[in-house]
Amino acid sequence: MFSATDAAFEGFRVVRRKPVVLLWWAGFYMLSFALIFALAAGPIIGMINAFGDLEAMGPAATPQDFEPFMAAYMGVMPLMVPLGILLGAVTTAAVARSVVEPGKSAFGYLRVGMDEVRVAVVSLVLSIVIGIASFIAFMVAIGIGGAMIAGDVPGAWLVAIVLGIAAAAAVVWLSVRLSLAVPITVAEKKFAFFESFKMTGGHVWGLIGMAIIAFVMTIVVSILASIVFFPVSMGLFATVDWQALENADIGTILQSAGPMILVAIVLQAISAALQAAVTYAPFAAAYMGLKGTATHL
Repeated sequence: MFSATDAAFEGFRVVRRKPVVLLWWAGFYMLSFALIFALAAGPIIGMINAFGDLEAMGPAATPQDFEPFMAAYMGVMPLMVPLGILLGAVTTAAVARSVVEPGKSAFGYLRVGMDEVRVAVVSLVLSIVIGIASFIAFMVAIGIGGAMIAGDVPGAWLVAIVLGIAAAAAVVWLSVRLSLAVPITVAEKKFAFFESFKMTGGHVWGLIGMAIIAFVMTIVVSILASIVFFPVSMGLFATVDWQALENADIGTILQSAGPMILVAIVLQAISAALQAAVTYAPFAAAYMGLKGTATHL
């Protein structure tokens, strides 16, 4: 039986049942960051240095001055995008597994296998589908609304606003209907591109309510983490002679501020791991609640 309020708090229950998963997931976040930085260190440092140069130029910067930054940016993206998709799939699959297969808790439910490949492919395909649908919906709304405004049709602005809201609502509806794709993919070991449609029929409002509660909880977690970690961060920040590093290169800054940066990464990883549980686990709980009770709209 699906309960929106019960499902919304599943992330906290996952961490309460297996507190060690938080350490595994935080460790995976740190490993992911280290891997990305190791593979893209050159372009990332180049991008940081180029941005610093642009910041120093201020309003006097010309379009040509942006070229080094854009070149470094384009060097980062071909590495970051596929890595981000793969690492994101490992995380979301682990959270889903913690709910749909709670007995497989080894390594904090983290795996690198066909489940993760399927989740990566399904997530990418559905992101493209939602992106195309969003583009079409808003282009239609803008086209109709813009034509009415250009034609001085009475109430055109009101119609344009209503069309914009309708387009946003359509995108939200589609996203909710596809929101259980990852837990279905993990639980049923298949590419579940559109099976979520069958399961979410008649439960859109409940799932929206669940998602809103989970979103609010992620904000609460972020605020609480900031409150807890702030004194530690400020204490470490005070140990660095920032004035001496004012004109230093990125290597010197990393060397001097390394301990502070490392601790900040650890704290951020713990917070991100908890937020991942709070964000993704509710959808796996919704799948478990709706399993076998799917209806059609």
